[in-house]
Amino acid sequence: MDAVSYYNSIGNSYEKLYSREQEDKMRFFLSKLNIKKGDKILDAGAGSGILENILKENEIIALEPSNMADMIIKKKLSNVFVVKKTIQDFDYVGKFNIVFCITVLQDIKEEERSNILKKLFSLTAENGHLIISVLKASNINLSDLNPIESGYIANDRYFIFFNEGKSFLS
Repeated sequence: MDAVSYYNSIGNSYEKLYSREQEDKMRFFLSKLNIKKGDKILDAGAGSGILENILKENEIIALEPSNMADMIIKKKLSNVFVVKKTIQDFDYVGKFNIVFCITVLQDIKEEERSNILKKLFSLTAENGHLIISVLKASNINLSDLNPIESGYIANDRYFIFFNEGKSFLS
């Protein structure tokens, strides 16, 4: 079963199963950032919209390919634009001050991860942040990409990157 099919199958119970853990992770990441009103945010793999429930003063694009995108739409959050596509299929010309990719990368085929990372980095504005977390069990390690911080929270390993205007990936 691919990731989208899996999340379609658990969509109705997702928040009951994971909302506390996911909200705690989001609040942890938000405590690491100085988000200003007006910062543009991309939530790549938005799930049921837990981040979107927390941040109501920022423009957010919630990128979610599964039917959980419909859960975000039903919340009628005026600051959120939902895009029901995969990261691979997401075309966007602008940049985001903050890009979140929380507990997603392990669901992407290994041979596609490098291109996904390039895309995520390319969507991050100069002086912007990219926050990635992966399940610890996945053993994905992005330390060689020089995050400004990394560590563990809940069942995830996380990496925070800062775009200083140089190329993230050599």
